[in-house]
Amino acid sequence: MKNILLAFAVLISAGGCATSPPPINNARSVPMERVFRADALPLANSARAVFVRDAGLSGGAYQHLYIDGKKAASLNPGEKVEFMLTPGKHIFGAAPTDSSDTRSLAVTEQDLKTDKSYFYRIQMDGDSSRATLQRFMPDYQ
Repeated sequence: MKNILLAFAVLISAGGCATSPPPINNARSVPMERVFRADALPLANSARAVFVRDAGLSGGAYQHLYIDGKKAASLNPGEKVEFMLTPGKHIFGAAPTDSSDTRSLAVTEQDLKTDKSYFYRIQMDGDSSRATLQRFMPDYQ
């Protein structure tokens, strides 16, 4: 009986931490006071990069998005932010809020092409001390 209760508790706690990428249409836009780059306006010959933070119980702290080493936005669960960037290589990073500066930055490099859209998912790994950033294809574009 003790083992059954322990297994049940583990399942409930694991399920409570589950996250999932929200559909792009359902994700809320990050408020402008948490967007730190001005690359949001469409420009000729630009590439579109959309970042979506997983919804669910993925920690209350912000996930900070970095583009080419500079802080670009801070996202809550279920939020998205979009940037229009120059074509070419860019380095994207994500890290959770960390007042003690012990969490590492997850990075990915992407060679953006003119007039293309790129979608990235920001999520927490299992121990909630590290973000992951991965490219994905949404149901629509």
